[in-house]
Amino acid sequence: MLLFQRIVLVFLLALPIFLAAQEDREGLAIGNWKSHLPYRAGISVTQSPTKVYFTSAEALFSVDKEEHAVELFNKVSGLSESIIRIINFNTDLGLLVIGYENSNIDLLFENGKVINVNDIKRKSITGDKLINHINFDGSIAWFSCGFGIVKMDLSIPETRSTIFTPYQILGSEIFNDYIYITTPSGLFRVQNNDNVNIQDFSIWERLGTTHGLPASYRSSAIESLDGKLYASVDQDVYVFDGNNWAFHFNFTNYGYLSFERANGFLIGNTTSGFTDKIIRIYPDGTGGILWDKTLSADKPKGIEDEQGNIWIADNFRGFGYIAPNFEEKDFRPEGPNHINSGDVYIHNNEVWVASTNLEPKWNPKANSTGLYSFIEGEWSVINPFTDSILLPVRDINVVKIHPETNTVYAGAFSKGLIEYNRDTMALFNETNSSLSASPLSPTAYRVTGLDFDSDNNLWIANSTAPDPICVFTADRQWQSISTPFSFTDLTKLVIDKNGYKWFTTNNNGVLIYDSGDDPLSTLDDRFVQLTTSNSELQTNDVLSIAVDRDGDVWVGASEGIVVFECVNQIFDDGCFGRRPVAEEGGIDEQLLKSEQVNAIAVDGANRKWLGTTSGVFVIDDNEKTVHTFNEDNSPLFSNYIIDIDINKDNGEVFFSTEQGIISYKSRAIAGQPTMNKSTVMVYPNPVRNDFDGDVAIRGLVEDADVKITDVSGRLVYETTALGGQAIWNGFDYTGRKANTGVYLVFASGEDGIQKVVTKFLVVN
Repeated sequence: MLLFQRIVLVFLLALPIFLAAQEDREGLAIGNWKSHLPYRAGISVTQSPTKVYFTSAEALFSVDKEEHAVELFNKVSGLSESIIRIINFNTDLGLLVIGYENSNIDLLFENGKVINVNDIKRKSITGDKLINHINFDGSIAWFSCGFGIVKMDLSIPETRSTIFTPYQILGSEIFNDYIYITTPSGLFRVQNNDNVNIQDFSIWERLGTTHGLPASYRSSAIESLDGKLYASVDQDVYVFDGNNWAFHFNFTNYGYLSFERANGFLIGNTTSGFTDKIIRIYPDGTGGILWDKTLSADKPKGIEDEQGNIWIADNFRGFGYIAPNFEEKDFRPEGPNHINSGDVYIHNNEVWVASTNLEPKWNPKANSTGLYSFIEGEWSVINPFTDSILLPVRDINVVKIHPETNTVYAGAFSKGLIEYNRDTMALFNETNSSLSASPLSPTAYRVTGLDFDSDNNLWIANSTAPDPICVFTADRQWQSISTPFSFTDLTKLVIDKNGYKWFTTNNNGVLIYDSGDDPLSTLDDRFVQLTTSNSELQTNDVLSIAVDRDGDVWVGASEGIVVFECVNQIFDDGCFGRRPVAEEGGIDEQLLKSEQVNAIAVDGANRKWLGTTSGVFVIDDNEKTVHTFNEDNSPLFSNYIIDIDINKDNGEVFFSTEQGIISYKSRAIAGQPTMNKSTVMVYPNPVRNDFDGDVAIRGLVEDADVKITDVSGRLVYETTALGGQAIWNGFDYTGRKANTGVYLVFASGEDGIQKVVTKFLVVN
């Protein structure tokens, strides 16, 4: 021990003291999640005294009325669900009520606290449970639903009454001790007091000709203002003064989505078949246009704040406001252009996402939402609106980046291969490449798989074409290749360490192709097909494939997973593969034997991230489960995982799901070929007393042994790096938090030759 302490002192004298703050440049702390949601299509807006709350179907955020600071809310910040339908703010209790598409409800307080109320969601109710409108009477909330209306006391929170009706309820309002509801069959009301059994819908009164209303009409919007009640009657607005209903206002051919109370007037949010408008409705029966857009299906909603600003959410332009001087301002938090997502590919810290998922049946979807990129913290989109060359292109489903030039290549299921070199764009099809059309659709050049070999040749799965394999060489020559098999439905593609091309197929197992030394010559080509008859595959419906750091090929199918560790002998008889066995609770069982494995990614520590329809499973190099992520135990938006890719430089894992994109900062990164004092970094440094995360030592060679000591040479912690990064939780072996002081890191490679020492400061 004395000798070790002397070595420590020598290193202390040799190394400069480093006390400057050192930031994690990636921003996301290890073990944390980050949402990447679209903020484009606004569906609802409401306000508190200090903030305006906007939501799209997938994303909720607030804007401070004075500073215009934006705050995001989603499952990462503690919300219960992903898909939002409606919001409204209760000023009496100071909370935002969020109604989700599945009828779950969250109460979001302004301090960030969230209370979930799942009464409507969990009840066994026949019929439509969607929440169409939320109305408040103090702490009481009235939820208008497809099956009826629910009265809930938010201060407890607790459901007080559930009224089942034969009509869809579109809105409600309390007026003169009555509860009024709007339905496709007109207005209904009942006295709102404890002596009336409001759950008996037979005692509710329908308002018709005896009340001054038509005999037959639809009513969807209702609101009170200055002692009067206003309701939509078909395309008209009627007013009730407490005694009689009368016609009040008409805006020809426009139906009403909702009314919102403003300063001395109502805001009418209207819709038609061609143009949607937001209009003023004054008590004297006049009105005027506040917002007028030419695109249909915008379904706008507007509210007015205390300063006279009209805050608007609409389905096409998103979110913003119109000031009293008619100045307009938009708010668009950073996010991808659309919730649609497919293949994810990360290269040089750039994240690229294809917008279409065609699995598992590989049928066209006619999706034109394009290609997204996330570069230096900003999301961008490439689609027909940004480049006219993409006007005919549909269903971009796969993307790869050239290893050296950073040129982007994306495959479409309609019109071929896109080449984007950051300045110009080209589209390859039958006229300028060896790609050919599918006999199933003679105008479609279906590109479903892309990968680069070690010579930077781009290999392509030209699905269902007569010659379904194509190569675009590094010197820009094209060649198509036929196969000796009757099937041509090649889908995904990876290239292993031997240069063999592995293609998944649509229900024909796996095709492996060896192109030999010359990619343009077919003289030395070899092929083999793996199916349930000659391998451990349980089904020929293969959905995912990846090569791990050992060169083994992992194949995911609609039923389980198989690993091929005999890739060097794959063209010989007897390479059947192996169904991995995972130890769970002391029982060995086939890994994910009945799961649909849609995605496989390999991190810097050779751990496999397996995306299924039940969430994500992470297994280590010994095939033990180290993580399980799903909707219930994590912020994952959906259990249906479409694709996964990992930033090997910083460990951030991106998940493409049915409900959008989310990322997670994992512990493993790629190991470095060499390590020295200039490459090994400890972060954060210094570790301050308010830091509540893991300390990371990165820039290590793969699987390095790491020891942390204090300045006296006392061993505090030791571990093995996950790939090129070691993690310390800040506690010593006795479970005590590390004291203030300088600590040393001793790292050595598995070969014992590469060694490095660095140090960092802890301030507690």
